[in-house]
Amino acid sequence: MNKNTLLLIRHLILLTILVFSSTDIALSQTVKATRKDELSKIRLKRIGEFEQPVIGPNHPDVLSSKNRAGFETGQVVKIDGTYHMFINEMFERPHRDMRIAYWTSGDAIHWKRQSTLVESIAGRSPSNPRSEVWVTAVEFNEDENAWNIFYVAYRAGDKTKDEIEGNDYAGRIWRAKSVIPGRKGIAGPYADMGIVLQPDENSQPWEGQQAVATFNPYKVGDRWYAFYDGHNHVPQGPWPTGMATATKLSGPWTRMPEGHNPIPLTEIFNENAQVTELKDGRYLTVFDSFGDQEIGYSLSKDGIHWNHETRIKVQSQKNLWGDPGDHAMRTPLCAIEEEDGTFTVIYTALTSKNGKKFYAVGKCTLGWE
Repeated sequence: MNKNTLLLIRHLILLTILVFSSTDIALSQTVKATRKDELSKIRLKRIGEFEQPVIGPNHPDVLSSKNRAGFETGQVVKIDGTYHMFINEMFERPHRDMRIAYWTSGDAIHWKRQSTLVESIAGRSPSNPRSEVWVTAVEFNEDENAWNIFYVAYRAGDKTKDEIEGNDYAGRIWRAKSVIPGRKGIAGPYADMGIVLQPDENSQPWEGQQAVATFNPYKVGDRWYAFYDGHNHVPQGPWPTGMATATKLSGPWTRMPEGHNPIPLTEIFNENAQVTELKDGRYLTVFDSFGDQEIGYSLSKDGIHWNHETRIKVQSQKNLWGDPGDHAMRTPLCAIEEEDGTFTVIYTALTSKNGKKFYAVGKCTLGWE
């Protein structure tokens, strides 16, 4: 091998090293940029808010429907540019006299009441299993080509059994199906299909006397999961959350095993967890938590294992219309991921004016820090 050949081989080796080094640097920079992008999306912040309730006590449809106490829990979905809200109206006493209503909006600010979907049965008592009805979820069921709503029905406490008369007991989760087939049937009417989860031999000790409380299904791959809540009145305990699972939205639903349940979303309190599958493949849940003008949220990579909550204020000091207190800020009804990557959040909160209390509906916009 002559000298020129050796020089040529040496140059080829150096060129190869340079090419691979450049590739490694480029890959390293790409990985760092990806990690930086991921890290920039680990916290949400409030980036916008409506300066007052979007539905307050003087809304014309509130007045015409004789809703005296306001709103609590439910879910909002967005379809073809229209927001559809399924929400509980407390038409007389707060958290006692209930009905499930359907509202729509083109911008999540100007709302129109469309109908009453489900009424509670008058005469709150231990023998009335539908003393209260609370809608917590709406999902389209591909198997039925119909919308499904899920709502909780409670009975009152029985004082002859040392139960608290004013509290909710033995929650049963009802599934109802839209009578009109297809996605255009979202407005209802809805027909009851049966109970999908209730107190039985499979109940877990943490669920307490109120469970099953709330039920919020979402899909991961080809399987359904749902958050559900519990609470023990005597002795009073926290408000933990567990998960159930099913191969079909209509069920049968089974509880996830103890050890997975309850899940560590919060230490003490959360309710009405709503789940959004994000465009990047992760899952986001927002829920009622403690804190003045705050809601809680959690992120999951797989929709099954969830991080501990982060709290975020949905009202700023300049637009502070909600009352202070852990249970004054109530439930978020959605975190809808918009085309620009922001999230529309609709929520309920207590507002007191001139001695009158009303649980109003608010709106804010969240984005990644």
